[in-house]
Amino acid sequence: MDYIQKFTLILFKLLDERIILQRRTKDAPYGAGLLGIFGGWVEDGETVDECLLREIDEETSLRAKTLTPKLMTDFIIEAGADFNKDRHFYLYETDVANMDFDVYEGDGAEAFTIDEVKQRKDLTGSAKYTFDNVL
Repeated sequence: MDYIQKFTLILFKLLDERIILQRRTKDAPYGAGLLGIFGGWVEDGETVDECLLREIDEETSLRAKTLTPKLMTDFIIEAGADFNKDRHFYLYETDVANMDFDVYEGDGAEAFTIDEVKQRKDLTGSAKYTFDNVL
């Protein structure tokens, strides 16, 4: 592995344990129209934690500084058909009271139990890997 792209992912968990996923736009460069986990790649000179907070603020009306994200795990997905670089993911979770927030990137948010997510056929490659192999 010469180069690994780092990403942060954040699972927003509702009080009933459902997970909130982001519906990607139909013209998204990755996973167009599919359900994905909120987050994004770590920019040069940025720490993983800084990236996480930036992505929450960029993608939602939630205020990152009012949340208490916890790092669950990190893992690597090797380059494949859906992405041409190895990716190092840092997976966080945080509780949210409800889905009463705006989604600035994507076509909205949808909530599912983990079992429901694992049955879905409309997940991005990284979301499918996360739910099949990590959670």
